[in-house]
Amino acid sequence: MLPRLAFLVLCCSALVSAGELKLNRLFSDHAVLQAGESAVYGKARPGAKVSVALGDAKAEVVAGADGVFRATLNGLKPTEQGTDLVIASGDEKVVAKDVIVGEVWVGSGQSNMDWTVNATHALKDAVSRPADAGIRMFTVARVPSAEPIEDIWGGAWVLADPKTVPGFSASAFYFGRELRANIKQPVGLIVSSIGGTRAEAWGPKGMYADVPDAKDFDAKEAAGMKARADNLKKLQARIAVEKDKVALAKLKQDAARMGPVWSNGPHMNWNGMVHPWIGHSFRGVIWYQGESNAGQPEAYKWVLGAMIKSWHKAWGKEFPFIIVQLPRFMARKPELAVEDGGWPRIRESMEWIADNVPGAMQSVNIDLGEEKDIHPKDKLPVGERLAYVALQRVYKTRTDGEAPRVKKAERQGDAFVLTYDRPVVLKNDGKGFGLLGADDKWVFGQAKADGATVTVTGVKAPKEVRYAWANFPEVSVYSAGADALPAGPYRSSK
Repeated sequence: MLPRLAFLVLCCSALVSAGELKLNRLFSDHAVLQAGESAVYGKARPGAKVSVALGDAKAEVVAGADGVFRATLNGLKPTEQGTDLVIASGDEKVVAKDVIVGEVWVGSGQSNMDWTVNATHALKDAVSRPADAGIRMFTVARVPSAEPIEDIWGGAWVLADPKTVPGFSASAFYFGRELRANIKQPVGLIVSSIGGTRAEAWGPKGMYADVPDAKDFDAKEAAGMKARADNLKKLQARIAVEKDKVALAKLKQDAARMGPVWSNGPHMNWNGMVHPWIGHSFRGVIWYQGESNAGQPEAYKWVLGAMIKSWHKAWGKEFPFIIVQLPRFMARKPELAVEDGGWPRIRESMEWIADNVPGAMQSVNIDLGEEKDIHPKDKLPVGERLAYVALQRVYKTRTDGEAPRVKKAERQGDAFVLTYDRPVVLKNDGKGFGLLGADDKWVFGQAKADGATVTVTGVKAPKEVRYAWANFPEVSVYSAGADALPAGPYRSSK
């Protein structure tokens, strides 16, 4: 596979290079540059002068001893009109055509970020809309790497139209479409994701250096990778002497699955799919992942927290990082008032990250999801809610984008009173609440809403209250008003 990939890399690189002058793959035809200022980078002859121009915006730099150059175009204003991005050095010149300026966002994570519009409930509506050259998506080639690489292995900017949209990341596209409708600017979406991957695969080596709970974690990762490599060598030795065709085929399949580079390997997606565009200019990140980490929900606080901080460190600044709090999944258990599994706890960890990691935010999706499919098809509200958070927190054009949050919970006699940060209403007969009685048994609670408060009763002198605390819970609390955003899971004692 690797020789074929190398050939593909050479083919792709030829599209954005001229002799020694080479651009990162993101600076190709139909690219979207971040409004305000945007870095443009690549490689040239060491010590050579490099000029960069997009219309009236110009910059000139000198390539370093390693040939790497990085120029910054300042004063870029949003524009729907495509312009040539021209990079020149000596007698070499590279031109990326039809480049526009707008808001650039990154979409990353695992399969639910990968999930395409083609497999969503809103497909028919998406393809019925006219083409929109102001929405463009670049899908980074899914190529993990054992070591950091310099350039993206493949990908191209694709304009949104009825023929291309079905292949777009659904969460990213619906996010970008809603964002564009509100800010009235072009939106560029860079999607870098692989199904089934854990958060550990998306950060660099050493990302846990400042995390006490992660003591020796890097060493354990290294030991695990060495053991995998050793086992692969043993398999390869057996393949070399195996004569039976059936047994040989089985050994080759096992070896292919145990390759030294795999998409869930520690740091490998960072190396191959993030590192090549470190320093690229964008506004923020949307993140849909966590399913593969649900077995260790408490550790997710520092795993994803450290990963976000490592991205900020690599870029030298904090930027918005909006997390999709996981929707419902797995069979509902109607006989249980509370189900204390990994999914409610990882949702809580996501909320903790949003509260405690600089730049982190979350969108709540607890009323979405499917019992028997970890890939829910209702991605339209997922994308829209991500945009609502961005519009409230990043662009300041919306007052309510985040979901209602519990500000205070207190026991009052035989009731628990939850006070939210804004008025809420109850749907679904107020279902989804559980109360812990004096006998340490959970019972279903009955809820009533009054403005911003919800009063939950059902047992004498309750010790705790929980809401939507299950893998696939009943949901009833929504913000009052037309937006009707669902409140997230909650427990009074952690």
